[in-house]
Amino acid sequence: MTIDWWTLFLQTVNFLLLVWLLQHFLYKPVRAVIEKRRALAEHALLEAEATEKEASEAKADFEQKSAALEERRAELAEETQQAAEADAKRIVADAKAQARAITAEARKAAEQSHADALAHLKQDIMETAVEIAGTILRKTANDDLNAIFLTHVLDEIDRLSKEDRARIDADVASDPGVVDVATSMTLTDDEREAWTRMLRDKLHLRAAPRFTIDPELVGGAELRFPHATVRFAWSDQLKKAAALLTMSATQGTKVD
Repeated sequence: MTIDWWTLFLQTVNFLLLVWLLQHFLYKPVRAVIEKRRALAEHALLEAEATEKEASEAKADFEQKSAALEERRAELAEETQQAAEADAKRIVADAKAQARAITAEARKAAEQSHADALAHLKQDIMETAVEIAGTILRKTANDDLNAIFLTHVLDEIDRLSKEDRARIDADVASDPGVVDVATSMTLTDDEREAWTRMLRDKLHLRAAPRFTIDPELVGGAELRFPHATVRFAWSDQLKKAAALLTMSATQGTKVD
């Protein structure tokens, strides 16, 4: 077997040329495309992983925020319910307080109205009693009553304070006829003499007193001086009793 070295050389050159051509025009572009695609695939994988990570983090954040929101919603609902219950209790308490105040005011007004009506009734009764007593005294006047009035007037003189008695003594000393005796009915001559005698002894009068009639002076008598007055009248005692009864009804006290 004979080897054609020249043909072998040419075939070797052709083969190397083919390898070079394949490597230069085919293998390198294909490899570059593969490398590029591999890089794109890795980049896409990294982006996918990053996106998945972001999605996972976003999901976790969303779930956390949703849980916090739900918790806050529950807290707000509880706070709203508590506030509503507190408002309801306050409204009910205010309504009860207003009702109690209105009831108390109405009761107070009713009690005051009753007390006023009772006081007016008692006042009317006392005024009627005074009027009736005055009428009876006017119709039943006699010597015994006039003597009683004189005795009471003299007792009133004894009850005077030192200042009032000194004022009367000064009036008597300055004017012997200074005393006016007022009665509700006309005194007889004997009664006037008795009054004059008793008053001279009590007040050391040097002149007879002057006698006058005063219809308003019911059941009593009055000594009138320039600077003082000594009075006794049963009508005054009745009015004092009426005043005490009225005050007793107003204050809720008992008068013996």
